Amino acid sequence: MKLCVLLCDFFVQLDFHTLNFQFYCYMNLSSLFFSFNGRIGRTSFFLATLFLWTGLFNIVFFIETLAGKVSAVVLIIPFLWCLSAVSVKRYHDMGKTGRNLLLVLIPVIGPVWVFLQLISKKGMRGSNRYGESPNIELINYAAVSFDKEAGIVNDVTQINPVKVKQIFTPTAVEEIKDIVKNSTGPISIGGGHFSMGGQTSSPGSIHIDMRQFNKIINFSALNKTIRVQSGTRWCDIQRVIDNQNLSIKIMQTYSNFTVGGSLSVNSHGRYVGMGPVILSVRSVTLMTADGELIEVSPSIHPELFYGVVGGYGALGIIIDAELDLAENVRVERDKVKLKSNQYLSYFKENIRNNESAVFHNADIYPPHYTRLRAVTWTKTDNLITEAYRLMPLQKSYPIHRYFYWAFSETHTGKWRREFIIEPILYSKKKVHWRNYEAGYDVAELEPSSRKKSTYVLQEYFVPIDKFDDFVPKMAAVFKKHKVNVINVSVRHALADPGTYLAWAQKEVFAFVVYYKQGTSDKDKETVGIWTRELIDAVLSSDGTYYLPYQPHATAAQFHNAYPRANELFKIKQKLDPDFRFRNSLWNKYYAPTLA
Repeated sequence: MKLCVLLCDFFVQLDFHTLNFQFYCYMNLSSLFFSFNGRIGRTSFFLATLFLWTGLFNIVFFIETLAGKVSAVVLIIPFLWCLSAVSVKRYHDMGKTGRNLLLVLIPVIGPVWVFLQLISKKGMRGSNRYGESPNIELINYAAVSFDKEAGIVNDVTQINPVKVKQIFTPTAVEEIKDIVKNSTGPISIGGGHFSMGGQTSSPGSIHIDMRQFNKIINFSALNKTIRVQSGTRWCDIQRVIDNQNLSIKIMQTYSNFTVGGSLSVNSHGRYVGMGPVILSVRSVTLMTADGELIEVSPSIHPELFYGVVGGYGALGIIIDAELDLAENVRVERDKVKLKSNQYLSYFKENIRNNESAVFHNADIYPPHYTRLRAVTWTKTDNLITEAYRLMPLQKSYPIHRYFYWAFSETHTGKWRREFIIEPILYSKKKVHWRNYEAGYDVAELEPSSRKKSTYVLQEYFVPIDKFDDFVPKMAAVFKKHKVNVINVSVRHALADPGTYLAWAQKEVFAFVVYYKQGTSDKDKETVGIWTRELIDAVLSSDGTYYLPYQPHATAAQFHNAYPRANELFKIKQKLDPDFRFRNSLWNKYYAPTLA
């Protein structure tokens, strides 16, 4: 009993109630001990159980001393209630129903088995049907880091360091307005910093890192809409809307990106019958160079709306946005391997008008580019094969890292991927929630080091009927320059509704090229040479290229690909006459027009 008193004193000294399991549990004490909803991990369960037993022994000792042994019986029901609440939430963490607690009714073996399960079995990563993981803060989606103390802004490739004057990380609109109104120099804006060519920075600028400006402003499950601050990531939205069985309508495959950054580049995903993210945007709040806030939408200041979305920060800072949401449905994977010249007819016959198709992409296999694997996720009523509703995160992805290294560095790596690895990976039936399949973490693409080489993206768009025309041209450029291509992923997109820098000027296929390059100046020059050749190739197929990547294109190529750029520039000259909002893209293609 003395030991129990000492333990109780220990908890009191820690101010247990105030501590509120800060380092071990995400819920308050009333929810922890009295609610049967939610999840707790092993550490929280152990501490809570220890606390309950310690408290029971001490209170029983106190009551028995004052009123006799029989009086302590009144504690049995509240004690069992609290212990059951803690235990049920521990079962929830494992993805199991609280009914498993009834096993304690089996004499001797039952209580021992239940306790061993609750104290030793790991919980599920990520969300399950009982709620978020209690360890949600321990592992988060990967973020791009750079040297803020030295004033260096970089992107995920780590090959575009830019020295800026100062870096601010605002959390409120007033802070952003103060930065804009109380400064006179150039300003650069960064979201997730996953662009790959300096689109978030400019030398000597005041850099506004928007990632802490990330509040959910309003969410209506009934109307299927959500308004968020621009630094909010897709994964942050998914965590809010998933329990209402809703999903983001259009986003990238990876959930790390911020909403503001995604709107700035007018991103897309693997969705069928969708297209650029602007198709899901209801309205945007813009802050201009004088600190004024303007609401823009397809019906309110449309001339600004179509320059803000897909405008790469040319007109100002995206403060917040209202987005349409969609139903979170079950999707089942289907796959087929084809010759590249069979794909267009396959797509038109099986995917294009398939209302059940939610996600689709086709991976063209290097180094020959004559074969591909088409993967489609369609709506289904079949049972889920993955227990998680949202993508579970990992601290590291060593298997992914090994395979990307093997595919890019070993002699038979690409052959093994096509004929051994992927046939095994795709042999298993998979049924996921839509939110799960839209929640990948870019950390799985991260190499062990980016010092000597790095993984980079490029993207090209062609009208769907030009697929067979463009593929051999693309392959010829890659083979000529021995480009170390890891994958070319083909996605579908409907036409853009009217942005000035529309990459989908009509219905298109997107060719997402994932490749490996060296980090030296010579390596960058080599990439520039074959990139310009590939841009010429896509232009000859009536297509265009994507702007969030290394700006190797000539001014002529830029304007040929984006013939309405000068319309955007005229609006920028009016809203931003002093060219305050800058980045590498506008330093190269807009600044020369001011001379």
